Amino acid sequence: MKARLIPFVAFSALLFIALAPFAAADEGRDAKSFIANNCLACHDAATQEGGLDLSAFDLSQLGDPAAFARAVKVHDRIASGEMPPADADQPGDEDRSAFVGGLSERLLSAEASRREAEGRTAIRRMTRAEYENTVRDLFDLPGAALQNDLPGDGSAHGFDKNDDALDVSHVNLAKYLEAADKVLDLAITTRPQPPVVQKQRISLANKGSGVAHVMLHGDAVMLKNKAPDPNFPPAGAYEHLDQGAHERMGMYQSGSSVGLFRHEDESFQPYFLEFATLYPGRYRIRTSLWAFQWDKGSVLPSRGTEVARLTAVQLSADGRHTGHPSRVLGYYDAPSLKEQVHELTPWLNYKETIGFNAASLATGGQTRGKDRAMGFTGPGIACDWLEVEGPLHDQWPPESHRVLFGDLPLVEFRAEEHEGVRPPKRTPLRQEIVHVLNRPDPESGIWTVGSEDAEEDADRLLASFLPKAFRRPVDDETRAAYLALVQERLAVGDCFETAMRYAYRAALGSPDFLYHVEPAGPLDDHAVACRLSYFLWNSTPDAGLLALADAGKLQDETVLREQTERMLADPRSERLVEDFLGQWLDLRKIAANDPDRTLYPEFSAYLQDSMLAESRAFFRELLDEDLPASAVVRSNFATINEKLAVHYGMEGVVGSSIRRVDLSPDSPRGGFLAQAAVLKVTANGTTTSPVPRGAFVTARILGQPPEPPPPNTAAIEPDVRGATTIRDQLDKHRVDASCAFCHVKIDPPGFALESFDVIGGYRERYRSIGEGDPAPRGAIDPFIGIGFRLGPAVDHSGILPDGRTFDDVRTYRDLLAEDERLLLTNLARQFAVYSTGRAVGFADRAASDAVVDATLAKGGGIRTLIVELVASSLFREN
Repeated sequence: MKARLIPFVAFSALLFIALAPFAAADEGRDAKSFIANNCLACHDAATQEGGLDLSAFDLSQLGDPAAFARAVKVHDRIASGEMPPADADQPGDEDRSAFVGGLSERLLSAEASRREAEGRTAIRRMTRAEYENTVRDLFDLPGAALQNDLPGDGSAHGFDKNDDALDVSHVNLAKYLEAADKVLDLAITTRPQPPVVQKQRISLANKGSGVAHVMLHGDAVMLKNKAPDPNFPPAGAYEHLDQGAHERMGMYQSGSSVGLFRHEDESFQPYFLEFATLYPGRYRIRTSLWAFQWDKGSVLPSRGTEVARLTAVQLSADGRHTGHPSRVLGYYDAPSLKEQVHELTPWLNYKETIGFNAASLATGGQTRGKDRAMGFTGPGIACDWLEVEGPLHDQWPPESHRVLFGDLPLVEFRAEEHEGVRPPKRTPLRQEIVHVLNRPDPESGIWTVGSEDAEEDADRLLASFLPKAFRRPVDDETRAAYLALVQERLAVGDCFETAMRYAYRAALGSPDFLYHVEPAGPLDDHAVACRLSYFLWNSTPDAGLLALADAGKLQDETVLREQTERMLADPRSERLVEDFLGQWLDLRKIAANDPDRTLYPEFSAYLQDSMLAESRAFFRELLDEDLPASAVVRSNFATINEKLAVHYGMEGVVGSSIRRVDLSPDSPRGGFLAQAAVLKVTANGTTTSPVPRGAFVTARILGQPPEPPPPNTAAIEPDVRGATTIRDQLDKHRVDASCAFCHVKIDPPGFALESFDVIGGYRERYRSIGEGDPAPRGAIDPFIGIGFRLGPAVDHSGILPDGRTFDDVRTYRDLLAEDERLLLTNLARQFAVYSTGRAVGFADRAASDAVVDATLAKGGGIRTLIVELVASSLFREN
């Protein structure tokens, strides 16, 4: 028998496999020796400096997630030269290089084994926001409110899109089916003609708004021809006219303007109109506003442009009372003595009304002295009228209905013509809303979708709907399964509409709709289309993107780059701005706490909404202008309105609209770190601390999250009585070596940001409610009381871990901006996690670095970074 020859290459491979355990053992011994010689003095079981114990460091245990993470930490600190520390004995360059290289190979091998066994990205469902946006875009229901009815999403690696955060329970499934019913109720037309478009012109002085009540207490007046209306005298020393008398005199129908001297306290309901939506849809809202100075009965030019807020307010069960504003429709300018008409066309849901608030005025109560309005001098906002027109429809039946039933006609269901067939169920209109509107439902009878060949029409409609809903082609077998559902319902006596609704409900509750379907390995065209669309639009691909996927063109890198640019230019990319920014910078939590009213009396809902608008507009500028990553921490412009300009101590900005404003070279503003929204979410509402702010900067901006504090570490509470500073307390805290190790990194950015208070105001001294000097009013509204004092001086200097020093936030941001690669690398990883739903693993670093290199070669812009990421294997493979 002739011996079989083994090719040399194969023999080499076999030899490598045979010797691998011995090589690994040698490598493990070398790694342990390196750790023992260079690390254990500070990181043994007894010392555990920085919370790190390397006494049990073992490369054979890298399959364990905790051991793997610990090994990555060791790799990074040794590779960067951070460890051993500069004042310790250093390993030779060859030893360091050999250790880092060997550890890197073992980490890559361990991660490859794990991915082979577990896969890279687990199947994940849509988030609540993705679900709502998908339904809105699929059915052309731009304001459908759904996500608050669904269970909350978790968060992992900083974002809620990660598969680790998106578990599914029976509660989720039940809520998704309820949401599907709500969607179908909104989408399916139940009448052959659209609802009659009605136009209502409404005065703020209507019965339900609450303005009449405050008018009698001196906080509002009736105006005519920009003067007090002689038919409705302003409230003076006595309530000579009660509300009933005003009503009998016809104040609700007078046509007079209403002037307000205060905005409604946010803890109470806003002034709302005697109007409610019976039919969800788009409504045209117009209002006429102007500002004035009231002087004990005289109307004079105002102090400047004032601002009113309109909100969509959900009515309660009785149809007459409200809770807090559910969502802001916008802020609108009121110029001095010159009426300005504003128009908007929002989507209003069932049982919503319009709330009005004089946002730029001080909180209520300032005129309630002996003489009430006749003894008051101060600013006011006048509303001449507010007009609501709708619901507005471009076509009938609307697109939402056509998505489900195409051009099939609506016919009246007559029971005598359909023996044994059940009519569709109709939800009766709530009688209290009809009562509020003072008009009945104009339609009678039951109208439903007609079909002369139910099975043929059902098959055709499903063939059109399912690929749109599932975001990829649907095979005949799958379509047949849904058609069988229709046939099943028809056989038991349901009408055509009900039978189709049963199948559509099943589709909207299916994994094909609720989950992101992404194959292992390179993504197919439809998976690429979905990943790109849910990245940039937080929603389903549009027809153009799906057509390219159907044609197999999304594997073409040029086409993919073109689509990325197109989608970033689309208004739907505002969802990326809002959602990514809300999670990356924690801006979703901006309302998590209210600032202490004694320490920060100037805070208001208008200021908070302006904060969010600033950060979003700034991020939009970064994308549109393809600005470098250094602009994240240092920019020569801000995006602000008048409210923020006053708050920031800047001049020359008028009105509520956010706009780009150039900054002086010595301004402390510019970049996210100096924006009030970021500064508010990194404070607790009462005080600031360098620790949470420093940890925020290192994790979110630099991509170097600090270790959690050691167990039983006492929290440091800043002293609001003004006796000590937070820096004094931290100096004592850092005596502990285990604490000092982390504070070396997190304290410097925290100290720099001590330049700013809880609501983002620049400061040289802390505010206190105890010791200190009387506080100057500064830019605080003269009708707001001041109860705080000025405490100790702020020390905003510091030393970076590498020894460089800074004096304040200006010099600190200059030092940060020097490391463009560091900032860009962090952004690349943040975008990668957000867009792919998985963490950037050790094995992904080469691909991430390639994205950063390609971006820097093209100028280093953030928009370019997104395009390069989408074109990379990091984005296009699973």
